[in-house]
Amino acid sequence: MGKFSAAVYRCTSFRPRRFHTAIPLGKQVAAVWLNEQTRTLFFVTRAEPAVPWSRSKELVDRQWDLFVLHHDPAQHLLYLHYSDKSSLHENLAKAVAGSDVSLIYGDQVFRTLGDIARLRFQNIGVRKHGRRNISYVLYTGEDVATALTAAQRVGSIKANLTGDGYRDGARISIGCSYKGRIWSKDQGPIQRFVSWCRDQGQRLLDASINTDSIIENVLIPAEQDSFPDKQVLSLEWPHEVLSHSEDRVVIINGEDEFPLYVIELKHEQVDRPNNALTFGIAIDQTKSTYALTVGGERGFSVVRTEGPALRIKIGRMEVPVEEYFCSYPPLVLFVDLAGLDGNLLYDIAGDREFAIPAERFEVWDWIGTDIRQESFWKDGAERLVSIQAKAASHYRTGSFDIVFDDDGKGEAADLVCMKEEDEEIRLALVHCKFTMAEDAGRRLDDVIEVCSQAVRSGKWIGQFKRLCRHVTDRGRRLRRDERPTRFLTGNARTLNSILRASRFKQVRAEIVIVQPGLSQQACTADQSTVLAAAHSFLVETVAIPLDIVCSA
Repeated sequence: MGKFSAAVYRCTSFRPRRFHTAIPLGKQVAAVWLNEQTRTLFFVTRAEPAVPWSRSKELVDRQWDLFVLHHDPAQHLLYLHYSDKSSLHENLAKAVAGSDVSLIYGDQVFRTLGDIARLRFQNIGVRKHGRRNISYVLYTGEDVATALTAAQRVGSIKANLTGDGYRDGARISIGCSYKGRIWSKDQGPIQRFVSWCRDQGQRLLDASINTDSIIENVLIPAEQDSFPDKQVLSLEWPHEVLSHSEDRVVIINGEDEFPLYVIELKHEQVDRPNNALTFGIAIDQTKSTYALTVGGERGFSVVRTEGPALRIKIGRMEVPVEEYFCSYPPLVLFVDLAGLDGNLLYDIAGDREFAIPAERFEVWDWIGTDIRQESFWKDGAERLVSIQAKAASHYRTGSFDIVFDDDGKGEAADLVCMKEEDEEIRLALVHCKFTMAEDAGRRLDDVIEVCSQAVRSGKWIGQFKRLCRHVTDRGRRLRRDERPTRFLTGNARTLNSILRASRFKQVRAEIVIVQPGLSQQACTADQSTVLAAAHSFLVETVAIPLDIVCSA
């Protein structure tokens, strides 16, 4: 079925075969299915009304509509999905559930927004009372902040809310109307719709969810006329890029095409006099530099400042990279976890304090390791005293089935490690970082870059199949005569075996940074802030804490 949506009714009985009594004249039931075990009914109707712009009796407009009804006896709820948006179809609900059926509407509907981290509203509808000339106002973009205030004023109520965020480690979208309708961008088969319905029902019935507190903790957009005076933590491709598989997004340099999994997007520095962030797109030994400037007539702009002209191709669409970024800018995340989307800064009102538990630190013995060497492989030779070699040895000793060296442009992590156990599959995304000095110290740069890598790798959590595809594609694409495989342990056959097992076993993921230049005992306040911010972001978005391997 298409995008999920439903009106939810309280009821105790469910007599699905009576649905036909609610079919109005002029509509015919074209097909119907009933699953009595799951208490789910879905049917399709057909109508052929005359077109309003013609007097011909032979010319009609054929309309098809889908209805899905699911009854959950444990919740005493009836979920009604309909593609015909002309009404909430209460007559249909009464036909199958009896006269005691009642629609859930009003402020209770907004409970479906509970437990969403980093919630952002795309639009807010506010209904005004006591105003003859204005009864309803729709706010979008930076005006959402005005709507949040208006919705709390006397004489105004929230009419509908549409937003997105993170719940239970996954990105979600949600919309809800005061009148009683709930919707999402999610879509899939009927079984998935039923699961989605029950999830919404649990929140609708949860009286402990305070809808006022949901509004208080939302990310509020504020239009900027200069680049924010904040420290950048990471830069990421826009969601419009990340929603596609890596091989479907192609960067074109001249006549050559490169998939996303061999391309690095990385922020470089903030040019505050020009209100710009410079960043690079690197492919092999080639790099193009761009500047994201905040301010000006359009609010923001992205221009290429150096390097070859690159083009981006997604499906049939192909445009210069800077032109694409002017419509869908890369997303900037700051150390205080505010986010910049073009010229809109999303932040939570008030100060936030970040903390990282002491148990997230693990001290290793670095004797025999050159902590100034990061990569396991460089200049055509193995470096057995490198940090990455030390980390790989740790996971190989831990009997991991896969230890894959993914180090390089477009990496998911420096090391992708997998281990199939009796009840689950362990996945470790390991990020290594060298230090400029011979011993651990108080250098902030030693933690910012590796934390940025850890934050960006969160996009792979919950995408195990895509990650396995990434490893396979990278292993094939990066194969060289002097280095025929990137597998330090295991091989492609082992990877396929683990992928098949993931159909029946849960994947338990870990995100780890390995930075011997960081001292647990001498960790500075600035270093702790960056580490805690990365930890908090991962917990909020993908429900995974950050593990830190460091020096004493």
